[in-house]
Amino acid sequence: MSRTDEATGSDIDSVITRHVRVPFVDTSPLAEVGLDSLSVLRIAGELITDPEQEIDPTGLAAVRTVADLRQWLHGLLVPAQGVR
Repeated sequence: MSRTDEATGSDIDSVITRHVRVPFVDTSPLAEVGLDSLSVLRIAGELITDPEQEIDPTGLAAVRTVADLRQWLHGLLVPAQGVR
């Protein structure tokens, strides 16, 4: 894991934790921790620094658990950071 991946992972975890008010694990379904699609988009909006970056709705539709969310957000962030 690179330093960028570690920083990105920390950022993702921090933002998710701010939005979730109940204990959770990677396998927790988003609905059980109080996250709906709008909440997920808010989390993504906090993390994405490029205002031109688009979010693929197909990828978002596949996000069901906290682990899925982390992976999806990481996929959004790492390519954007690599281009700079």
